[in-house]
Amino acid sequence: MRELLERFIISSTPAWRVLLAVFASTPFFLIELAAHGVALGTPEMRSALNPMAMWLFQGEMVLASGINVLAALWLWPRRHLPDPVPRATLLVCLSIGGTFTMVTILAGTFTAATNLVLLGVLAIGLLLFERQPMLICYGVATFIMLAYDLGVILGVWPYAPALTSQVMQGRDPVWWFAFWRQFVLIAGIVVLLGLLLILFERLDQLHAKLRRLSYTDGLTGLANRRRAMEVLHNEAARQARTGQAMSLVLIDADHFKQVNDQHGHDMGDKVLRTLGHLLMSCVRSPTDVACRLGGEEFALILPDTRREQVEAICARLREQLARQTFGEGEAAFKVTLSMGVIESSGQDVEQLLKLADDQLYLAKSSGRDRVCVAQLSMGVS
Repeated sequence: MRELLERFIISSTPAWRVLLAVFASTPFFLIELAAHGVALGTPEMRSALNPMAMWLFQGEMVLASGINVLAALWLWPRRHLPDPVPRATLLVCLSIGGTFTMVTILAGTFTAATNLVLLGVLAIGLLLFERQPMLICYGVATFIMLAYDLGVILGVWPYAPALTSQVMQGRDPVWWFAFWRQFVLIAGIVVLLGLLLILFERLDQLHAKLRRLSYTDGLTGLANRRRAMEVLHNEAARQARTGQAMSLVLIDADHFKQVNDQHGHDMGDKVLRTLGHLLMSCVRSPTDVACRLGGEEFALILPDTRREQVEAICARLREQLARQTFGEGEAAFKVTLSMGVIESSGQDVEQLLKLADDQLYLAKSSGRDRVCVAQLSMGVS
């Protein structure tokens, strides 16, 4: 069940949300139709009802159910499309909101608890659908309720038009009307709670997605600078407590501006994506963190990793990149990396970054395509 819910949340397009409302409301309409049919066919119940009002409402529910079914048939093939469906949304909103409004009016706004269900339906609709169709639905429901109240005050029509005085036995309603009221309330609450659970799950998924986006570089899929700084501070604090090793590698793609200038930004993006993939393949996941700090600048944060291990990682990265060729024919080219490495010995984050940056500067100034670890330089062989 949870997998189905997550699948719905991930693919929750405007059409899917309208379909959810249809699937939640149509069974209620059909049950109401059947229950009213039984009531109209039972003499004991029929005597407490206004048949004309009931038959009119039966027709309205048939119409609403038909609208829902037709909307579902039209929307189902479009359920995965990201485009809004304003007309179908408005039609379904008016169908559902109008039906619940009529249930409230026919049974009396103070006699039955459907007015609470109506408010819940409209409120959740604001979370499911676009604002405009829901505001129109609110306006229509409010107009109908105001017209009903005004008519009752002026004596144009009775309070609870579907009922007669025989629905009450003294101060208490007859058993079947009391049962009907409870059914409407409980059914409405069940539907509302179901929708709320889906909405809260959807909000949790959206929050998780936003969190991932806030920590992820959109081009390469690596952690971004914000995430890198957070991890680096956490690992520096952990090292200060435990004394465990930690290493930092700053990486720069050599002459990357020339790649963009000579081969275009699309090729530059391809190079960066390839570098991101290679960085991910060279580290332990999720222990190590590969990051893109910006532009052609990358970093590796390597907890529990000594200098010798870092050198092996950097060598493997250079070897894998050396096998990569970008472009075709005479325009083919290769990319190299300059890397600066520091193994932390209790420095704070600012010191670590400066020391690693010093090694990166040394690698670039001494010919590029090399790794500098503290005072040890490893050039191209």
